Amino acid sequence: MLTLEGYLELLSARSSVPASGSAAGVSAALAAALCGMAARFSNGSLDSAGEIAAKADRLRLRALQLAEADSVAYTALLEARRLPKDTVPDEREEAMAAAAAQVVAIPLEIAEIGAEIGLLASKVASDGNPNLLGDALGAMLLAEAAAAVASTIAEINVAERSQAVVPPRSPTGTR
Repeated sequence: MLTLEGYLELLSARSSVPASGSAAGVSAALAAALCGMAARFSNGSLDSAGEIAAKADRLRLRALQLAEADSVAYTALLEARRLPKDTVPDEREEAMAAAAAQVVAIPLEIAEIGAEIGLLASKVASDGNPNLLGDALGAMLLAEAAAAVASTIAEINVAERSQAVVPPRSPTGTR
C-alpha cells in the first residue's frame, strides 16, 4: 500500500500522473474521512449521525478508487496519443475517444462526490457535536475544493478534445 508520503512524492515528481484529478479524488476522500469522524462524534446530537458516517465511508472509498482511476485513464489517453496516426488510425481514434471519455467522466464523478460530502458535512456542522465544528467545516472546505478542482479538470479535458479554450477560474469560482 502506498503511504501518504509516497503519494505526495509521486504527485510532486516530474511525471504526468498522478496529477490534479487524482489529487481532487484524494481531497474528496480526506473530506469524507473528516465528515465521517465528525458524524461519529455527533451521535448524541444528530439522529442521522450513523447514516451520515456510513455514507461518508462509502464516498471516501469511491473517491480513492477514482483517484487511482484518474491516473489510469490519463495514462491511457497519453498512450493513445502515441499510437501512430498513419498505421492504425481507427484504432488510435477509438482508443483516444474511450480514454477521452474517461478523463471527463472520472473528474465529474469526483466533483459529484465532493458536492455530496459537502452537503453531509454541512449537516454535521449545523446539527452535530459543536466540539467537532472545525472538523465538519474542514470537511466542507476540502469537499468544495475537490469538487472545484475536479469540475475544472473535466472542463479542461472537454475543451482539449474540442480544441476550445477554458478561461481560468478565480478562487471564488467566477471566470
